[in-house]
This record gives sequence, C-alpha cells and structure tokens, in this order.
Amino acid sequence: MKKILLINPAYKGSLHSNIKVLALPPLNLSIIARYTPEHYDVCIVDEAMEDLDLDAQVDLVGITCMTPLAPRAYEIATRFRARGIPVVMGGIHVSYMTDEALRYADAVVVGEGENIWPKLLEDFERGQMQSVYRTCELPDVENLLAPRRDLLKGKYFVETVQTGRGCPINCNFCSVTAFNGSRYRVRNIDSVIDEINSIKSKRIFIVDDNIVGQGPRFIRRAKDLFDRMQDCNKEWGGQTCLNIVEHDDVLKAAQRSGCKGLLIGFESLDPATIDSMHKSVNLRPNTRNFRDAIKKLHDHGIAIVGCFIFGTEGQNRDAFRRTIDFVLENEIDAVQMSLETPLPGTAFYRQMVEENRLLLTDYPNDWRHYTIFEPVFRMNGMTPTEAYEGLLEAYAEVSSFKSSLKRGVRTFRNTRSLFSTGISFSWNYQAYKTIRNTQTPLVMKD
Repeated sequence: MKKILLINPAYKGSLHSNIKVLALPPLNLSIIARYTPEHYDVCIVDEAMEDLDLDAQVDLVGITCMTPLAPRAYEIATRFRARGIPVVMGGIHVSYMTDEALRYADAVVVGEGENIWPKLLEDFERGQMQSVYRTCELPDVENLLAPRRDLLKGKYFVETVQTGRGCPINCNFCSVTAFNGSRYRVRNIDSVIDEINSIKSKRIFIVDDNIVGQGPRFIRRAKDLFDRMQDCNKEWGGQTCLNIVEHDDVLKAAQRSGCKGLLIGFESLDPATIDSMHKSVNLRPNTRNFRDAIKKLHDHGIAIVGCFIFGTEGQNRDAFRRTIDFVLENEIDAVQMSLETPLPGTAFYRQMVEENRLLLTDYPNDWRHYTIFEPVFRMNGMTPTEAYEGLLEAYAEVSSFKSSLKRGVRTFRNTRSLFSTGISFSWNYQAYKTIRNTQTPLVMKD
C-alpha cells in the first residue's frame, strides 16, 4: 500500500502555532484525504500542532500553501524531493504563483482540488504525473464528502465545518472570490447537519467566508440551516458580513442555534476607504451605522471579532486612534488589526505591482513577511515605521492583559459561553504578545 503524506506547514512561534485556540484544523487536507482512493495509506501533519518528520517513509507528499508560509512549504518540498519523493503543492498561493512553485514541486494543483486529485493520483500511479493540474470548473459542493477528521492528531479548540464556498463581495484585498468564485456554492443542509452531529466536540467553527451570503435565496438558506442546527447542541462561531443585522429572523435563528461569536470585517471607519476596498455591503443603509449593528449582535448574545485594516490609500496615523476609541467605546469583544497587505491573487496586489510600490520582492524568501502585520508596500499616508509602530501601540492599548481580561469577562457576561470568552481573551492578549515579540519588520531595519 502506497503512503501519502499531506502537510499543513507552519513556522514555530507564529501566531497560530503559538495560540492553540486560534489554530484551526486543516479542513482542506482532510477533505482531500476523503477524495483519496482507499488503496492509499494517508497521513496528515499540521505543523501548527505537531512536529514534521522530514525522514518519513512515504511515496508521495502533498503540501498546501498560503502566502506567508510559502518559504516553509518550499523548504519542506525541497527536503523530500532531495530524497527522491515526488511533491505536489496546492492552495491559494501556488494557484497564483504557479511558475514559482514549480521550482520546488513536481506538480502544482491550481484551484480547488476535489475533482483534480483522483486524476492526479491515477497519473502518479502510471508514472506520468503532469506538472500542472488546473481546475476547469468549480466543483459542485452540494454533496461534498465529509472530511477525514480521524487523520487529524492535534487537540484543537474547535472543529471546523464548511457549508459553502465562494463570496460575491470581491473586496480588493481578498482573493476568495478569485479562488472560490463569486457565486456562493452551498452544501445540502441534510449532509451538513449529519456532519455536525458526527463531531464529538461541542465547539465548531464554520469556515464559510460569509455564512449568510447575499440575496434572498441564500438569506433563506442561512435561516433554514440555523433552524436545523438548534437540535445539534453545539456552540459555534463563523464569519459573516454585516448584512446579517438586516434580517432579524436570521439573527434570532443564529442565536437559537448556538451562535456565540462572529468574525466580521468592518475594515475601516472611513466610508471612502470602505468604498475603495469595494466592500459596498458595509455602506448599505442598515449596516453603515456600525454602532447599531454591534449593539444588535450583542443584544443577541453574540460576541464580535472585529477586523480593521490600516495603511489604505490616504489613511494616516490618526486612523489608529479613532479605531481604538471606537473598539473600546462599543465594547467589541476581540479585534484583528492588520496592515493592508498585497497578497497574490488580489486586485490590490496587481495594483501595487503596476505602480511599483512593493518594498519586499526577494521572492520566495520575502513572502514570509506578507503576514498582514508587517508593512510590505509603500503607503501614501504613513511611513512603514509609522504604520508598524501605530499597529503595535494600538494592540498594546486594546489588547494588554488588563484590557483583554476586562473584555473577556464582559464577553462571558453577555454570552455565558466559555467558548466565546476563550476566543475573545486569546485573540486579544495572545495575538498582541506574539506580534510584539516578533522580529522588527525587514523594511525598518536599514
């Protein structure tokens, strides 16, 4: 029986390897494992949770790759190929930097892999593996097979579930629409409920990029899903846009189903900045009043992880102060504050390349700095030092131990959930500690 090793790379000391609460099981690899023929022996290693044995005796290696982890992924690939073991790479980074990835891998899967993986393995068995396997059309996920969770060895704080793929918003800093499509492709609700009921953990995180979707059909579908989830007896979190507050019945159904926290991209307090990001959903009459939206979510016992981006066109350092005050005044439970980052596959990356504004271009080594916390392009309103120091100072004020503890207690009072409280405290304090202790950004060292 031939052995396949699937790897989720990570850097020791990175945000998600340090903070186990934030480490999500690599659902993509466990799904690929499910689509692997039974005559293979499959093993998954998530470096965020366990050590990788580079001397493992396997016949084929598959590595998933996001942009800041590309150097580590290529290092792993090089080590296995030096032993004569073929390597396949997939994921969002190599789908857009395919030629780069082919310097380190025998084959690259471009796009979603369920339909391609079995064909690749057939070619592998014949010794005729191609260099590039490209998705011709997005897979139909209605009857997506359940992932092989039995292959994940880490003790994760949450289990992950995917009920659909794709996002119609198409923000300029995000590559989800380009990779997964602008149409929200949804799974059959019966199979989603069966999968949730099969999970032993009480805590789950729904990884859909926008669990509510856009348009009447998907709004109804979200309510139907939440209604069905009431009997699953789970506490769950997920990702959504602010349009959830436009639909009281959907919000109430989410509350009844056990929703304890939602990650929401506010992105900026400046409407002009939001417009430049192409995130029109945050400018609609019922969502642009962020304060009312936050109160509505809190009134339903739902904690909020609010995402804010700095360094956008024309934005100066005053944006940090205004955002800090807003977060504290409105009692947002946890925050992800980041610097705008041009990631491959995004419209913003293409713009920065065309305008010659990228500061770190020694690829692939410099990809490790594209973490969303380091300045990597020339901003119009701030220097790299001002941007990075502003980010650190904001985290120090919003996410110090004292502030994180205070906000965590408030989250518990509102949600009565250790799940949302643990995420709130860890996301705040542990993220700040990790970012504070990282090395000085490369663009600030000269």
